[in-house]
Amino acid sequence: MGDLPKVNILLAAYQGEKHIKKQLDSLLQQTYPNITIYIRDDGSKDGTIRLIQEYIASNPTGKDIILLTDGMGNLGCPGTFYQLLGSCKEADYYAFCDQDDVWYPNKVKWAVEKLEAEGEREKPCVYCSSYDYYTETGEWIRRSPAQKEHITLTDVLYYTPASGFVLVCNEAARKELAMAVDPGQELHDRWMLRGAACFGKILVDKRSTAAHIRHAEAVTAEDSSNSNLIKSFLEREICGNAMTDSKEHLRYFLEVFCDRLTEEEREKLRLFTAPNTFLCQIRKLCYPKRLRARLAGELAIRILFLIGKI
Repeated sequence: MGDLPKVNILLAAYQGEKHIKKQLDSLLQQTYPNITIYIRDDGSKDGTIRLIQEYIASNPTGKDIILLTDGMGNLGCPGTFYQLLGSCKEADYYAFCDQDDVWYPNKVKWAVEKLEAEGEREKPCVYCSSYDYYTETGEWIRRSPAQKEHITLTDVLYYTPASGFVLVCNEAARKELAMAVDPGQELHDRWMLRGAACFGKILVDKRSTAAHIRHAEAVTAEDSSNSNLIKSFLEREICGNAMTDSKEHLRYFLEVFCDRLTEEEREKLRLFTAPNTFLCQIRKLCYPKRLRARLAGELAIRILFLIGKI
């Protein structure tokens, strides 16, 4: 592969017999040649492993496919992604991959070009792109929301600017954010993006690089309308524990990286993780910067501050 940077694609599989074939096809059709596909199965009971083994046996592309067998059993998400990061061989870049999406042919190529142009090797750098939503039957739904060019800690407190399957990180990000520390139970995309925002850089690509297939059994609030966001807000954030869990993740991030954060970043995290008092609630309610990209989400977080949920 000459001097081309090495890219490890980290694919998490679980009960994926129905969808994983299209994803594997799209990975093998990547125009960027110097990739190795690492797959970790999280204890599937269907034909997922058989399909993967068939691809390994019949793969004509020359791209390596490695099925990891670590004996760790079902780790769930994000544990299986952190296990993939720790089990694969060292590379220049690492691309997270879900089993039921479809990558466009230039996805890895564009990520490498943008990361190489940035030239950052010593600090954590995370690339993310736009993507398209499609139904199972191939109908286009919409494009992912546009992201800010410059993403800071404020932008990743209660919002994830990009989904994990469009993230590509450099070796410094892997070492500093996943190997040198215990990431805990926070989702890998939130953890890596927050770390890069604080200690390195997030690169935003406005081009769409993948199709995010919205299966009927897996539709989430982010998929369409503000009404879905409001429904999710009521179910997960008011009545559920989603936001109290988020507060605990922020507190853990502050604990793990306290010595590395700037004083401004520490104070910001202390504000949003402090026990609720009347004064603290007012300070959060009146916080002058936007915390979520969509208006419905921003209103929801302010209501949570007002009622003292977080």
